Amino acid sequence: MVVRVAQQAALAEGIDEVAVATDDARIARAVSAAGFRALMTDPACRNGTERIAQAARDLPADGYLNVQGDEPLIDPWAIAQVAALVRSGAAVATLARPLQPGEEDLSQVVKVVRDARGRALYFSRSLVPHPRTPGEVTALAHLGIYGFSAAALQQFARLPETALERAEGLEQLRALWHGIPIDVGVGDFRSVAVDTQEDLERVRRLFSESRRPG
Repeated sequence: MVVRVAQQAALAEGIDEVAVATDDARIARAVSAAGFRALMTDPACRNGTERIAQAARDLPADGYLNVQGDEPLIDPWAIAQVAALVRSGAAVATLARPLQPGEEDLSQVVKVVRDARGRALYFSRSLVPHPRTPGEVTALAHLGIYGFSAAALQQFARLPETALERAEGLEQLRALWHGIPIDVGVGDFRSVAVDTQEDLERVRRLFSESRRPG
């Protein structure tokens, strides 16, 4: 699955290099065998962003993208859009798509609310905003991809965990709590994160369908 994510990332425009940050030697071997660079990180890293921040010491750049390893169908165009937001000056950037029917109560589908500037107000595993008036606001599902300027990445990694971050199990809430803005691009992006066995079967089915001729 991680190799598949790396292959998708390699197809994105505006990406100089694809590397996989991991603390698992088995993943590193699989990644290397597929022709990608593996960067070993400390198992004590609390989340993916801290892992990327540590790996960045061996991979100098102006900006970094964190594409999570459970998104094997991530669209290369989506990755390119995050890269464009960072190049345009965003400290932290991510993406969202319209919430699909049936996803409202799925905790593995993270929801996000934006402000007038297109920046995140809040992320939650619950449905936000509450639909008091159905149809007035389009609910958005967050995609598990982040972009950082080099400075913002290291700043984030130094910040302490927050109660909101622990309560929701969402590391991006640490940035919001400490006042770091997160730009959120919205589009009809394809995304199926693999968090359950049901998700895995769905991804396998979609992948098989995409490889059928014509």
